[in-house]
Amino acid sequence: MKYFIITLFLFFSLQKAAFAISEENATAFVEDIGTQAIKILKIPVDDKEKRKTELQALLEEKFAMTFIAKLILGKKTFKSISKEKFESYSQAFKLHIVNIYSSQLGTYNGQKFTVKSTEIKKKDAYVNSTIAAPDFPTINILWRVRDFKSGLKVIDIALEGVSLLRTKRNDFTAILESQGIDGLIVTLNSMNQMPDLKIPGE
Repeated sequence: MKYFIITLFLFFSLQKAAFAISEENATAFVEDIGTQAIKILKIPVDDKEKRKTELQALLEEKFAMTFIAKLILGKKTFKSISKEKFESYSQAFKLHIVNIYSSQLGTYNGQKFTVKSTEIKKKDAYVNSTIAAPDFPTINILWRVRDFKSGLKVIDIALEGVSLLRTKRNDFTAILESQGIDGLIVTLNSMNQMPDLKIPGE
């Protein structure tokens, strides 16, 4: 019995270690995102579809988009809706985020992406980075990264202190309270049909 308990303890310890996030891995992970983002910036601005497609692929690969969509809804709302409703909302949300960030990427003006520091807090890594370019203000970006079974994923991003999770939760709360999940889905789908916003630098 004693050896059985020890074996179980070692098994679960190893399992925990296997999914533990490290500063080195989190730093390399975010640096790779930065490299891919710069490549997207270099795509000609008039090729909006390619920019959007590449950005969507980057978000799907590096961000826990479904998990983020769930966090923004909150536990209470998530538990109160069907899987079908959540799937409809999740798809609309993902396209909404692609549209927002594709319009905010801007054009390439010699930007350099640099990771400044990485700190582990509980099960997440917080990676501080900057995007700097000649004659442009430096932008500070904080990435919150978590290790899932499928690998490292971003679960939040804050530009100059403005968190994606917090902003979208605030945006959606009023709609959910007045119109419910159906109203939020309709609102997101309507927004997703709007013409692309002008890209800074065009």
